[in-house]
Parts: sequence; structure tokens; C-alpha cells
Amino acid sequence: MEESVNRIMSQGSILESGKQRHYLFKYGLGLNMDKPAKYTVIAGCANPFGLFEPFRDFVELLRLFNVDYTFLKKEYCCGNLAYREIPKEDREKLEEYSKQFIENNLKQAKKLGSEAIVTFCCVCAYLYNRFFSDEYEGMRILYFPELLLETMKGTPKLNKEVAYYEGCYRYQRDLAPGAKINLKSNHELLGRIEGLQVSLVPSKLCCMDDLQKILEEINNKDVDTVVTSCTGCYAVLGVTSKLMGDKPQVKFLTEILLEAYKNHSDK
Repeated sequence: MEESVNRIMSQGSILESGKQRHYLFKYGLGLNMDKPAKYTVIAGCANPFGLFEPFRDFVELLRLFNVDYTFLKKEYCCGNLAYREIPKEDREKLEEYSKQFIENNLKQAKKLGSEAIVTFCCVCAYLYNRFFSDEYEGMRILYFPELLLETMKGTPKLNKEVAYYEGCYRYQRDLAPGAKINLKSNHELLGRIEGLQVSLVPSKLCCMDDLQKILEEINNKDVDTVVTSCTGCYAVLGVTSKLMGDKPQVKFLTEILLEAYKNHSDK
């Protein structure tokens, strides 16, 4: 655990990707970093690389909505990756570090004059909420769909039938007992897409334990696309889909929303 904690303290993450992250953000995606902004966005350690398409589309939506945003050059990991490496009896000690890492990000956002800090990673969302509820010294703490809802412009349109699997968030709730995030915002975003027909896959099903049942639910709905807003579920379903010849197609919430905007602009 100490090695992981030291890595987070020194470079922000236990992943050896600090330099690559900087190049991706500055040169690959041209992101604002460490600039005074209304919203400071927390990308998460692995998401910009492991979930590149959903993250890229999220960034494109920020630009489409003219969001006044910034990312942090040194974003501290919430501790999620370290939690996975330790036995439960060591969790209390790591939680102290986790709260410290999160507060480091909150302090940076506050210094940049941000009115809100926004988490793209669902694990971050739960841990931020656990330690600081929904605000920090008057600065709001938002989950990314909430940001998109309050900044979106126009009416996205997409004539399509999809299944929506929210996910059980079992792992996140285990890490952050008592924490709650605004999952209703996911449904509201989908509801804003004119022409989109959504069938729900039971969220009590877990992608780690009930994958076959989830796939059966999707097949029974006779759709070729499943949408999810959980970064972990997206990864698990995405790998499974590739093995099955992209059946069903797996799309993140940001991907389907951007598709709806692009579809409408093409008309």
C-alpha cells in the first residue's frame, strides 16, 4: 500500500502514465489545464486511456456546449486503484490517504475559482461524495451527467432503440458506504434525446456476476445497442461484445449523446 500511496503523492496516480497523460491532454486532445474556469473536471486515472472514445466524446460535448472548463495537470487518484490491492483490514488507513488526495484536487479547483468540480469516473464520484457530500467550501461536487444536463444546448435527436444498463454500482458502494450520486441524471439525459426509445436492463444485475443474464435481457429486447454510464460496466461489456463480433454494440452515455447531436446536425 505504501508504494501505491507514494506514487499517488509524487505523480498523482499509481499508473506510470504521467507523461503520456500530459501529452494526450495537451497535444492529443488540446485540453485546458490549470486554467481559471467555472468547472474543474476530474478525468480519473485510467479513463483517458482505457475508455478513450467515451472520454474523447465527453470532451467534444464540453466544447459543443461551450463549457468553461479546466482539467488539472496533476490530478490526484481517489485511491481506487490502491483499494484493489489491499486486504479489507488495511482499508481504514488507506481511506485517510484517499480523503487527502481528493481534497488536494478540491483545493486546486477552489484556487482556480471553480464553482464546481466534476467527476467523470464513477468510482471517484462515490468517494468524493462519501468524504465531502455534494459540496466543498461552497463549491459543488457534480457527477458528469449533471454537468451535461445543466450546460447542454438545443435538442439532440436520434431515431433508435437501445437498452440501458445503469449497473449495480456494487463495488463503488462497497468502497463508499452511505454515499449517493445523482444517477437520475443519466436517465434524464437519455430522455432529452428526441426519438430515442430506451428499454431498461435491471440495474440489480451485476456485470461481474450476472453477465449472461444481462446479455439475455438485451437480446430479449431485440435491440442491437446497449448504453451504460458506468465506466466499469462499459469496460466489461465492451470486452464481451468484441468477443461476440460487436453484438450488441456497447456505447457509453457520452457516445450516444454526441451521436444524437451529430445526427441532428447532418439533417
